[in-house]
Order: sequence, then C-alpha cells, then structure tokens
Amino acid sequence: MKRIAILLVTTAIAGAASAHDAQRARGCDAIEVTAPGIEKQPRPLRFSTREILDLDFETRFERPVYGEHVLHFKVFTPSGFLYQDLAMPFSWSRPVRGPRGEAPEAEVRTVGFPRGVPVQQLGASADGRGRRRHSVRARLPVAGTSITMSTLYGRWMVQAYLDDHTRSCSPARRFTIHAK
Repeated sequence: MKRIAILLVTTAIAGAASAHDAQRARGCDAIEVTAPGIEKQPRPLRFSTREILDLDFETRFERPVYGEHVLHFKVFTPSGFLYQDLAMPFSWSRPVRGPRGEAPEAEVRTVGFPRGVPVQQLGASADGRGRRRHSVRARLPVAGTSITMSTLYGRWMVQAYLDDHTRSCSPARRFTIHAK
C-alpha cells in the first residue's frame, strides 16, 4: 500500500512538472489578427476581402528571448495546408547597466542576419528613453493574391514558431476571410 501511495505522489509531481514545462515552452501570447486601416476591427475575426488589403499578425513574448532569432508566423488555409511561412527576424538586446549602475540601455550588437533584411528590435530602446517592445509583427497580403484570385475563403489559422522549433510558441488563432 505504501508503494502505491509513493508511486501516486511521484506520478502527480512528475505530471505537474511536465505540465509546467509544456506551458513554459510556449513562450508567446495569443496572436492578434487585425486589418490595418480599419477603425473598428471585426469581432469575431471575420474579414471581408471587400474591406481589407492585408492582415497583420502580432504576438508578444511572455519573457525575454535574448539574441538574434526568427519568429515564423505559419498561416494555414481553410483546408489545413500551409499557405505561407512569414519569417520575421528579430533581435532582443540584453539590458546593460552603466558603470555606475545607471538605468539600463540597450546593448549595441551586430545583428547576424543578411544585409537588407529588416530586423525588428525588441527590448529596451537604444535611444535610452526607456521604451520597450516585446512583440513581433508580420503582414499577410490578401488583396490581389491567390486568396482572392482562387477564392480561398473560409476559416484560416495562424501559429507562431520560434526559430526552427517544431512546437509552436503560441496557441492557434483562427480567423475567417470571406468575400461578402
């Protein structure tokens, strides 16, 4: 009986630890889907191709991810096929203190991405004003693409993946694109 009790307690602790690790592995908040240029965003997330040109995706990190990374917004069609992988490079500078412990400023770093690729800067701003940015953004063109040309209407899905991880760092966000 003692062995069973010990086994149950051990299993419960291991299960709680693995659930905590799985939650920690996520790393990104839910993805916000918005249509630029529209004052009042539709709720539920139903976008008409007559009213939008593009869709914006944005996700916020739950904690800093220092260094150079790529966040992939993987967009899936209503049929479940990968439509597009929007790879968004970003760099998160580690805050450093001045020699006398002054307020943190962004560490100046050389970004290791190919020249000409726009890199989003996260963390403390380099201008020392204390502004912080903890989210990555991407834009999905809709008007004039195969979405409208091939009438790929219906319920879409987007998920965020950090670097080359096969497990998403965000929960799936579903949205609808329609022609009406």
